[in-house]
Formats: sequence, C-alpha cells, structure tokens
Amino acid sequence: MKSYVYAVILVLIIPFQSTLLSPLSIFGIKPDLSLALLFIIGLLTGPVEAALVGISIGLVLDIGSASLLGFSGLTRGLVGFGAGLLGSRVLDIFNPVLVLFLTIFSLAEGIFISLFLQATYGEVPFFTMIVGRLVPQAIYTSVLCFFLLRFANRRDILHLLKRRNIQKEL
Repeated sequence: MKSYVYAVILVLIIPFQSTLLSPLSIFGIKPDLSLALLFIIGLLTGPVEAALVGISIGLVLDIGSASLLGFSGLTRGLVGFGAGLLGSRVLDIFNPVLVLFLTIFSLAEGIFISLFLQATYGEVPFFTMIVGRLVPQAIYTSVLCFFLLRFANRRDILHLLKRRNIQKEL
C-alpha cells in the first residue's frame, strides 16, 4: 500500500471512529471501524505489512484512549497478521464468507482482552461480557466490513490498497 494512504488512515481513524460511528450505536454497541479497515488491509497486502499496520493502528488507539500503551498494538498486530495470512490464501476477497473470519478475529481479540483484564484486575463478568458485548460488537463490525468492501469495490478505491504483485508471504 502507498505510504500516504497509511498516514491518512492513522490520522483520521480516531475522529472517524468517534464521530461517524456514534449515530450507528445500537444499545451502546458501536462497530469497530479500525478493526474492519485492518481486516481489509490484511486481505489486500499480506501478513507482514498488515501486522505492522495493526501495531500502528493499535498504538494510535492506545494513545487516543489513554489506555495501557501497546496492548491494542499487540492485539491489532496479531489480527492484522491473521488477516494477512488469510488474504494471501484466498482468491476472491469479495466473498461474503470472509467476513465470518472477521467475526472470529474480533471475538478472539475481545476474549484475549477480557482474559487479560480478569488476570490483572480480578473479577470481570467474563460470560456476561462475551454474550452482552463482544458477540454483538463482532457481528456489527463484520457487517460494517462487508459494506465497506462493497462500497470500495463500487467506487474503485481498492486500487489504493492492493499490493502490486501477488506473492506468497511466509
């Protein structure tokens, strides 16, 4: 991907996520734009580049939310790496079944964060959080990603994100 596209994403991800997605909140649950965008980048670029983008996006989110610095960078880097591996193995990135993998990645990230919170802060309502918050947010993020892919395909935006040559990574 071109470096100016990454710079624009890193600068605008927090304002877009906080202002544009606030009206889309359903019962206090908003889709995660940064995770959906990272999944699309992973499908288009490859595991190494997607992992680096995931770490960068996670660090920007950590700085913007004043949370534990580097933790979102770690989890988003792992999600980017997984999406990049998936993207290097599929032929049709517009297949709706791929969005199911984003649901799985989102749930895995949420469960990892919940387990970390439970290990460090003590009692966290783990199962209530999974059923009441993580599963709906994962599904909502996947739906957002599906519509982003469709929009980007119709507007021919994906040429900004696609890798120049198809190669096997890792």
